[in-house]
Amino acid sequence: MEKRLKQCLGIDVSKQTLSLSLGYLTSDLKKDFTFHSDVSNSISGYKELLRWLKESVDSNVTMLIVMEATGVYHQGIAHYLYTQGYDVCIMQSGRVKRYAQSLDQRSKTDALDSRMLSMLGLERTIRLWHPPSKELQTLKLLSRERSSLLKDKTVETNRQGAIASSVYHNSKSLKRHKNRLKLLLTQIELIEEEMQELVMKSEELKRKIGFMISIPGISFISAATVIGETLGFDSIANAKQLASYAGYDIVLRESGNFKGKTRISKRGNSHIRAVLHMPSMTCVRCNPTLKQFYNRLKPKKAKPLVALIAVQRKLLILMYTLWKNEKDYDLEYENKKQQKHRTLAAQDNNLIAQFVS
Repeated sequence: MEKRLKQCLGIDVSKQTLSLSLGYLTSDLKKDFTFHSDVSNSISGYKELLRWLKESVDSNVTMLIVMEATGVYHQGIAHYLYTQGYDVCIMQSGRVKRYAQSLDQRSKTDALDSRMLSMLGLERTIRLWHPPSKELQTLKLLSRERSSLLKDKTVETNRQGAIASSVYHNSKSLKRHKNRLKLLLTQIELIEEEMQELVMKSEELKRKIGFMISIPGISFISAATVIGETLGFDSIANAKQLASYAGYDIVLRESGNFKGKTRISKRGNSHIRAVLHMPSMTCVRCNPTLKQFYNRLKPKKAKPLVALIAVQRKLLILMYTLWKNEKDYDLEYENKKQQKHRTLAAQDNNLIAQFVS
């Protein structure tokens, strides 16, 4: 029997069931897979899975469990296995999709997807998942609820305006719409107060969000929403990955003589893009650095919105940098950077002059 180098359990998660595939990487670099019948996505199913793992897993070999992020349905099994001491990795759907496309596999079933996830874990070095703090989870839930209520508020405002402008309208109906709009505004205000209270209770959150709101144009709600949606940038390793996570990554479409439009992918967190729209408009007015950046880009773009989206991307990366480095925003940073470059260039010119002479 060949020696096992690595083992990985792939779990394809749905609302009701979990499809399971356990893969082994042997010393001759071959992959073997064993399957288990689907189990329910509930505590009883988790216990059945745990019994099977204890019977099938080699305790002397590294074990990894890989699953794809599926809204909220993966959270139960991920937390359960993590508390049992297993190494868990939750993959973003975009990365899983690109890996699946690289395989010579045309069919798609739950069993094949679990096998593919197991294979991914055997072949790649991937980052382990750790449960986010309760505060960050709550902050994300509150920001999502606020976002939903803001959409409802827009709908109610438009309906109220349409009814008021109509020749034939019912005064009682208009009153009900006004009451609903008043209720939405009250609930949005309550949620924002809860977000404030939650952050104030955590010294770390309060301190680190303070670094982000030191940027002119960034409000507490904008910073708190970004932190909630990224769970404190926990799974973000660099600025490029963050831009992709938020859907700000650039997509080029060119082939031969064909030159397509260059645009952002929008294959990411739409809540982050939505909450950064108004701050970006404020920043191009009151933030000297981003205002200069926007004015430099605007004449080169067909639409001003393109330059504004570039400001949003830069703003998001700036928030990430301040959060990670735990520093306040420096209005003179760009000027200091340019001065440093000019000083270095002058030193190089002096050295060249001395060498020539």
